[in-house]
This record gives sequence, structure tokens and C-alpha cells, in this order.
Amino acid sequence: MSNRLRNSNITMDDIAEALGLSKSTVSRALSDSGRISSETRIKVQNFAKEHGFKPNLVAKALAGQKTFNIAVAMPFEASAVQMMFFHECLSGIVARASRDGYSVLVCMTEKKDNGILESVLENKKVDAVVLTQLKRGDKNLALLKKYPIPFVVIGSGAGDGIVQVDSRMKENCAEFTKMCIKNLPEKGNVLFVCGSLDVEANNNRLSGFLNGMEESGSSLQYAVCTEASDFADEITLKNWNLVLCSDDVVCMQVLEILKEKNIAVGKDVKIASFHDSVLLESHSPAISAVKVDAFALGEKSSELSLALVKGSECENINYVDCSFAMRASTD
Repeated sequence: MSNRLRNSNITMDDIAEALGLSKSTVSRALSDSGRISSETRIKVQNFAKEHGFKPNLVAKALAGQKTFNIAVAMPFEASAVQMMFFHECLSGIVARASRDGYSVLVCMTEKKDNGILESVLENKKVDAVVLTQLKRGDKNLALLKKYPIPFVVIGSGAGDGIVQVDSRMKENCAEFTKMCIKNLPEKGNVLFVCGSLDVEANNNRLSGFLNGMEESGSSLQYAVCTEASDFADEITLKNWNLVLCSDDVVCMQVLEILKEKNIAVGKDVKIASFHDSVLLESHSPAISAVKVDAFALGEKSSELSLALVKGSECENINYVDCSFAMRASTD
């Protein structure tokens, strides 16, 4: 039996016969059902892997009324720099989903139209959805609540009862703020330049900055610039010792303005960002930043969405780690 199995496309019937089990037991073991012992599950799964068993996903989908697809909602209007973050998230989602035989369907959502996502949900083309960006009064979130399809949100602020994956953004931005202001003059000035407050992540970063400044107990003066386009005026009105940016997109805009005004980064003013990217890391001088593991965010959101599909209970808020990269721009 063993030699025959190694040289052919085996079926669940073959596995059942070889291991002396029923076909239903083999099926439950391969689908990670909780109704069998872990010993039997491991034995069946190891045997299937050793003999190159490949399940018929079409038949499996029809039998369980599943599509074996996950939808990923990504903002169509995101800039090229922002897309680096979303692509890293997507890579993590795909990597985790593929381990369970799932494919990923990308739905690009626009400001005024979520027709693609709505069509996918209406026609039951997916088993779960991952929302990669949360906005204030998010139309995609409102849409997802209308359908009996499980979904996970990357970021926090979606509300109770919704599974979310976050990087402890508020806490980490507060801690990073305190690290960046540590060596500033006692009467120094700090400016936070924020991206659009329509994006929930920027509200969390703003809260983190304000908390960090208050918790530091310093005598530093600080202010908030809620539009990156206003920074050109702010930099001429006051001598800022440190400029903190909400993300890498805003930071690149700030760096361009400083370059135009011949203000030296790290010498005339310290610069840091609450989100890192290869552009900030490769800048001269390199820019200090919070390093969020976007791949891990995607991977965790994918894992949770699959757990919801199986009917498992998940924590409301789930976290992935991040770190701080202190570089020459804040020396």
C-alpha cells in the first residue's frame, strides 16, 4: 500500500484504508475539526503530507459551501509611498491564507464608491474580509456590518465587537515622543505635523504624541499642524527644535520643504516619523522612526479572519510588535 501511495495521486479513501480509519475521520483531521483527538489529527496530517496528498478544493468548497477566498480592501487613492505599507500587509495576508488553501481577492476601494467590495459581498465570492485602512465614519466598515461575512480590521477604533489588529499605536507613539525629546533644550519647541484626520490611524498617532508630551513632564512648548501643506508657514514662524511627523508620507513632504529652505536636518532641526519606510531609512541623514511590522499585521489579520470563518472566538483587539529606530536625524 505504501509504495502504491507514493507513486499515485492518493485520495481520502486511500488514507483511510492505510491508517484503518473512516473517511469521515480523515476528513475531520484534514480540516482541523475539533471533534477528533489531536493524536489522530497529527497522524493523518503527517501521513497526507508524506504521501503528497492534495485536497480537491473545489469539491471541498461545494461540500462546505465555502469559496476559499479572502477579500482584502485597500484604498485606491493611496499614494505610491503609502502603497508600500499596504503591499507589505497584503504579503502577510497572502502568506498566512495560502497555508490554509485560501486565495486572496484584492478590492481597491475609492472615496465615493465601494461598488467592487459590495459586489463581492453580495455575490458571496469570499468567506472573510480584511479591511486594511479605517477612516472616520468608514463606509466600508458600515457595508461590512450589513453582511453575515466575518471581517477583521487592521488598526484600532472600529468599535466593540469587531476584531482588530493593531501595533499599540497610541502607546508606542507616546513612548517614541518621549525618546525623541529627551535631549532637547529645556525651553525648546516641538511641532507635530499630522496627516489627514479622516484616517483613524492619524488620530491615534496624534493622541500618542499629546500623551507623550504630557507624560514627559517637560517645559517644552509644543503645537500641532494638522495639514502637511501648512508646514512651510510654520517653519518660518518659529524656531522648531524637533518636528515629529505622523507617517513617512508626511515626513517626505516636510523633508522637501526643509530642503527648499536650506534648513539642515539633524543640525538645524531634528526630524522623526511615527511610521518608517525604506525612503526614511535611506535618506541622508537617516530619519528616526517607529518601525511597524506591516507583514505581521497582515499575517495576524489573515489568521484571525480564518479563525472567524471556522467559528472560533477571537479577542476584540489583537497586537503585533513594533520597534524604534533612532537614527542620525535626532542625534
